[in-house]
Amino acid sequence: MRIGKKEFVAGLLLAAITWTSAGEISSLQAAGKGRLGAEIQFSQQIGLFDATQLNKKMLESYISEQAFNRGLNGVLVESGLVTNFDLKELEKLGIIKAGPARKGISRREASEALLRSVMHGWQNELLPRPSFEASLGFRDWQPEEKYRESLTFAITSGLIQGSSAGQFRPDDNLKVKEALILLKRFFDLATTSRTPTRIALFEDVMQDHYMTAPLLNLRKAGAFDLTNLGKRLNGTGSLSVKDLSLIIQGILGRLDKPAYAARVKHIESKARNTDATRNILACMGAVLTEAVPHSEADNHILYSDVKEGSAVDKSLKILARGGIRMGYNNNLFKGSERVTRFEALGLINRVITELEPEPIRIAESRTATRDDLEAFKKLLQERRERIHKILNREP
Repeated sequence: MRIGKKEFVAGLLLAAITWTSAGEISSLQAAGKGRLGAEIQFSQQIGLFDATQLNKKMLESYISEQAFNRGLNGVLVESGLVTNFDLKELEKLGIIKAGPARKGISRREASEALLRSVMHGWQNELLPRPSFEASLGFRDWQPEEKYRESLTFAITSGLIQGSSAGQFRPDDNLKVKEALILLKRFFDLATTSRTPTRIALFEDVMQDHYMTAPLLNLRKAGAFDLTNLGKRLNGTGSLSVKDLSLIIQGILGRLDKPAYAARVKHIESKARNTDATRNILACMGAVLTEAVPHSEADNHILYSDVKEGSAVDKSLKILARGGIRMGYNNNLFKGSERVTRFEALGLINRVITELEPEPIRIAESRTATRDDLEAFKKLLQERRERIHKILNREP
C-alpha cells in the first residue's frame, strides 16, 4: 500500500519509509534506550502505522495532535472500548477535543485524553474500576478534580509515569517514541482482563484504510473460510485463480449453494493462467451474483473489447443487471489483465453488499369467503375476552 510521505495512518507514522531488516529494530531499540522493541512490533501488528523504518530522528521528533488522536482511536478500537475508527465519534464521547488539530500535543493533553479513555471504559463497564484510599499526582501537574481518580489509577497501573523526583513535565511536547510507549501501555492495560478485539485482518491494511470495512464484510460472509492470504494482504499484488476460487466458494458455502460452488470450481479448472485475470473475475463474480437473490435492472454496459456472446460477455451482462460495472471508464474491459487483490476483493464485496434485494411479492387479493369472515370474527372475540381479563385482573 502506498502512503503519502507527509500523512499519518491510524494515528502514528504514515511516513513512507522502508523497514528493511532485523538490524533496524536493534537500532530503534537503542534509540529508545532499549524500550521500544515491543512498542514498535505492537504498532506494526495492529496497523498503527505503515512504517517500514523509523530512524532516531523520527523517534525523537514531536508527534502532531491529529496523529496521536488517530493512534489512540486505533488502540481504542483494537481493545474493544469503541467500535469505529472515527475521530468525530471520539469528539462526541468527549475523549478528544473538537476543533482544528494543532502541530503538536503536550504530555498533559495526551495524558488527559488517555484518562478520559479510562473514564469512558469505567462508565460503560468496559474496564474494571478499582477503589483507592488516597490520590496520587505529580509535583508539577495538578489536574482538574474530575481526573483525580483516573490519574491515580494511571499512576498506580504504570500507564503514566514521571521522573524519580515526581516531575511530569506536563507542558513539554510529546515525542513520537513517548506516544508509542503510552499507546502500548494503554492497550496492555485495557486488554489485561479482556480479549482484544482484532480489527485489522492484515498487517499492511490500516484501520482507516478504505478496504478495512469491505474486508470485515468478506470475513463475516465466509470469504476466508477456505483460504489464508497471509499476514500481509499486498493489495496491489496479484491473486491466484485458486485463491479467488476458494474465496468465492467460502461465501457460497455459507449460503449453502453447492451447485454454484461447483460452477466456480469448473471455471477454475479451465483457467490457463496461475494468476486471476479480469476475465476470470467476471465469470466467477457472475456465478456469485446469480447465487445471491437480488432484483435486476435493465442495465446495458457496452465494452468495446469484449466479444458479443462470449462467456465473459454473458457474465458481464449478469453483473450489469445487478448494477455492477467492471473495467475502465472508457468502456474498455481489458479482460486479459491480471487483477489486483484490492480489485478482486472489492468486486466480491460489492456483490454481497450492494445488490438490491428482491422485491417482496404480495399475494394477489381475493374475495373473502364466509369461512374467512367467521374466522376473523372468532379472532376478534378472543382478543376482546383477553383484554377484558387483563383489565379486570382475571387469571
